[in-house]
Amino acid sequence: MPEPVRLVTWLQREREQRADGGLYATTQILFSYNSNHMEGSTLSLEQTAQLFDTGALLPSNANNEIKADDVIETTNHFRVFDWMLDHVDEPVNRDMICTMHAMLKRGTRQELDPVRNVGGYKVLPNVISQLVGIHTALPKDVPAAMEHVFHLYASLTDDPYAIARAHWMFESTHPFSDGNGRIGRLVMFKELLRLDTIPALILDQHHNLYTRALTNFPDEPGYLVDLLLSERDHYQRLVRQLAPERISYTYNDQWDRSSVTASVRNPYVKDRWDEEELRRGTRS
Repeated sequence: MPEPVRLVTWLQREREQRADGGLYATTQILFSYNSNHMEGSTLSLEQTAQLFDTGALLPSNANNEIKADDVIETTNHFRVFDWMLDHVDEPVNRDMICTMHAMLKRGTRQELDPVRNVGGYKVLPNVISQLVGIHTALPKDVPAAMEHVFHLYASLTDDPYAIARAHWMFESTHPFSDGNGRIGRLVMFKELLRLDTIPALILDQHHNLYTRALTNFPDEPGYLVDLLLSERDHYQRLVRQLAPERISYTYNDQWDRSSVTASVRNPYVKDRWDEEELRRGTRS
């Protein structure tokens, strides 16, 4: 039997071989469907698979509305994932995440909207979930906040708490006008591939748990840590099923809760904004 290879190498090989039903194709379809569906995409898993396999899709019934941007962003997610595979071992930095954001939003209605600033950091304040209204970093604070995120990823090891913290820091900063969840999850997947460990592919069926875990992370990090471990367990089962004994990886699925002794905060996020902060928050 051939020597096991890195997970990223296996995914690249299957992509080049255009292998049907393998780990690469399964990952592409599941990742794009779940990540986009969490952000409101109307495409089903079957339609996502149709797009990946054929580049076309059919409505599930005559009354089924298909939004153009949902189709575009699903297809773009496939392309961002491919680009990410080819840049796995490069450091996460501003150029990388802005390139990924521009690719995700290419051809959408947002692309030419200056307020959206596609491919660049946000220019207007935004929140996580309009219903809950969780504050994020103001535009003027995003560059400094993201430098902190880049440092967390540069020093990342296969430590479940450190992985959750880096992802939470990205999402709580919310550097873009839109697409933060999808880019943040792609970055986390990339970094775990870089570490030659099992990545997290977060399922839409756990969307509410995921949102709650991100919200509660500062005081109760265990929710997010455990959810990411559960999703990594799921992906590990896919690896074992679709590429048994062909991939070399490590996976630390244990963490010491007692080692986290204090609440963590994103120093660039304020609980409340006053009008003056909002005015200053849009100026770099």
